[in-house]
Amino acid sequence: MDLVVACSILGAAIAVGLATLGAAIGQGISVSRATEIIGKNPNAKKEVMSGLLLGLLMIVALMLFSLAIAIVLLWMNPFV
Repeated sequence: MDLVVACSILGAAIAVGLATLGAAIGQGISVSRATEIIGKNPNAKKEVMSGLLLGLLMIVALMLFSLAIAIVLLWMNPFV
């Protein structure tokens, strides 16, 4: 029983940590590319910003899914 709880806590920590790390790296790369494109072509700002915001929202949604999985592992664990 204690091993299941310990593995659940470890799994939740790894899931949230890796999701946050991946989201931060993805957001950093996408924002840097967007600012680079806008710097080269200021007239394309509207199109670039709309695509950037859509992409950033998808990244955040994936991070929130991993948070939901972590919450399930911690509080609604079916194995305990």
